[in-house]
This record gives sequence, structure tokens and C-alpha cells, in this order.
Amino acid sequence: MWWMSAPARVLILGGGFGGLYTALVASRLLHTRAEITVIDRNDYFLYTPLLFQVAGGSLQARHVARSLRHLLPRSARIIHADVTAIDLDAKQVTTGSGSFSYDFLVLALGGVPNFYGMASAEQHALRFKWLPDVFRLRTHIEQRFAEAAAEPRRARDVLRTVITGAGCTGVELVAELHDWMHGPLLRHHPSVPRDAPSLVLAEALDHLLCPMDPNLMRKAVRKLLDRHIDLKLERFVTEVGPEWLKLRGPAGDEQVPCGTVVWAAGIKPSPLVADLPLPHGPGERIDVTPSLQVVGHPEVLALGDLAACPDPVGGILPQTAQVAVQQGPAAARTLHALITGEIPQAFRYRRKGEVVWLGRTGALAEAFGLHFTGLPAWLLSRTVHLARVPDWGDRVAIALQWAKALIASERR
Repeated sequence: MWWMSAPARVLILGGGFGGLYTALVASRLLHTRAEITVIDRNDYFLYTPLLFQVAGGSLQARHVARSLRHLLPRSARIIHADVTAIDLDAKQVTTGSGSFSYDFLVLALGGVPNFYGMASAEQHALRFKWLPDVFRLRTHIEQRFAEAAAEPRRARDVLRTVITGAGCTGVELVAELHDWMHGPLLRHHPSVPRDAPSLVLAEALDHLLCPMDPNLMRKAVRKLLDRHIDLKLERFVTEVGPEWLKLRGPAGDEQVPCGTVVWAAGIKPSPLVADLPLPHGPGERIDVTPSLQVVGHPEVLALGDLAACPDPVGGILPQTAQVAVQQGPAAARTLHALITGEIPQAFRYRRKGEVVWLGRTGALAEAFGLHFTGLPAWLLSRTVHLARVPDWGDRVAIALQWAKALIASERR
């Protein structure tokens, strides 16, 4: 039982999927038993699984970014600031807006791009993680098309775009960029040769990394190849330059001239979290118990991309939005148990299937032990994302935008 006369001070670091859903459910469960404070570098929640559609222009940024103050109850305090230090012994967090003490801490800061120590990639490749990254990518590609229009002889090299990493993010992004380049961008730049834009998807392993049935992934490969997207599997990046990158594969080294390199090859916890004196698992992720408590610090919970949460079937859970969405309410229930003197229950992840988008009218889906392609997959993938978007107004706006894009594609 929480015996303090004052409410427990619950500090949630991060306003992404894990932090948002922890705050939403904890506010309902704890009522006056806790003062909940959410600290995030942004003042909005970002629906990251649809960022690739903002990159290709299928959706506007306002459809995937919603103010935290709009989503959270008034009882939750929201601090817009960068976290600069965490003192676990003093139970204090330092930010650009001051220091905050806590009784219970939830680490839900997410991850940062993992360049695997490659300085040249960090310098020259474009990140694809946050909303400003999407704006930067769109501006960069538009500038490349303007250069190609001015110098058509260089168009093929200038308009070759390489995406590194063939996980779901890389696969969906390469398909979306294909639609954008071979649709609106070519129409707006009639002097650019029709066959000049090209896309390369590079992956160090010999298969796509989406956690789906291998048969569906083979279909994804065929659909990408049908669009003339160059798949370079078993190729890992060794160096990135301003207009090229080097790949190493079974046949040796290869230098690829290109105008754009987009880094989607993995994420890792932020250095702030990685440097904490806590037990870390694979990929510098923090070890947690089944109830999402940090080993050695039961008053600290960790979830989402930075937590090495055990998977009942073996290993640790993947760094996906689906995991974080389920961990948020579980973390809130653990907080409730700790504050009311109960025994926290173990978090049980329920895999609900996966969806992969392959352009405006294509998708693959796996749910309820069944595989879907064509129109059923298209409808299921849209339904899954609409169900996860936390604001009803955004759901309606996104659905209308998708309908508009579908009608436009049918008219081509």
C-alpha cells in the first residue's frame, strides 16, 4: 500500500505509443492516488507507422501528429522538454525545463537510428525516424528532381534512391516513394526521362525482415520486383558518401552512385538510456521483468523500443508499435498494483498479426492465422491502422484521404 499522504509522483518519459497509453490508462486507474507527469521533447504524439505515407504525400503531417494535450486528460501534466539526465539513486530527472522528482518512473523514450558506428552513414544518410526527418526527405528528393530536370544527362544517377534496411519500414517506404516518384513528381517534371527514377532496397540478410509468414514475404519480393525496385539482399553498407554508397556482398564490394540514401537499418536506445547503470540486454536495451519493472529498480518501468522484454516463445519482443501499444496499459496496471500494495501481474503479449503496405493500392496481411492479399489485405491493413490512431477526428480524416487516393489511382 502506498502510505504517503500525498499522491504518488509518477513520471513518464516519452509521449509515444508506450508513454501515451501508460498515461491514459494510469489516469483512469489511479484517479487521485497519483500525480502523472509526461515529459517529451515534442508536444505531440506521432503515429510513426504511417510516417512513410507522409513522405510520399499520401497523408499530411497533421493526420499523424496530434497534440498530447488533446489526447491526455487534464489531470495529466505535460512538460515539453528534452531529458538531459536521470539520477536513479536520487529519483530525479533533469530536463531543459528544470528537475523533477518521482516515486515511480516509466522509461518510454523510444529509440534513435542505429548507424552501427558508421560515421559516414551518420553524416550523409537521411534518417527516417521523426517528423522533421520526413520533411527533410521530401525536400531533398524534390531538389533532386529539380536537378535532374535541369541536367537530364545526370538524371539516372541523381534520381537513384537507396533505402538501407528491409524491415517493414524499409519495404513500405520504398513502395510509397515509388508511387510518388513515378506519379506526381514525374508529372511535375516533364523534362525528366520516364525511366530515370529508380529505387534500391539494400539488406544485409538474405530475406526481408518483416515478421510475417515466409510465403507472404516471397510475395512481397515479387511485388517489389514487378515495380522494378532493385532488391540487393545479402549486401551490407560499408561506407556512405555525398552521392554514393558502398555495399559488400558475396560477390565482393560494389559502389552505387545515387542521389539519396535513406537509413532505415535499425534503431537503438538513446545514449541517455544506454548509459544508465542498469542491466542491459541485446542491442543495449534495458532488461525488465515480466511485469515491465527494471531489474534491480522495481520503482522503474521500461517499455517499448528501449526495453528487452522477454517473449514467452523465446528471445525478446520486437521493437514495434504493436508491442508498445500493449505494454502501455500493462505498465499502468503494474503502477496501480505497486501503489495499492498488490502483486504486479506479468505482461502477456498477444500477437495480433502484421500488415505491410506495398503502395497506395497494395498490401499483404496476416491475422487470425490467415493470410490476406489483394483487396482483403488492403482493407484489413487500413482497418488495423485506423483502430490504432488514438483520435477519432484523425481516423475520419485519414480514411477520407485514403479513399481519395484510391479513386485517383483508379483514374490513372
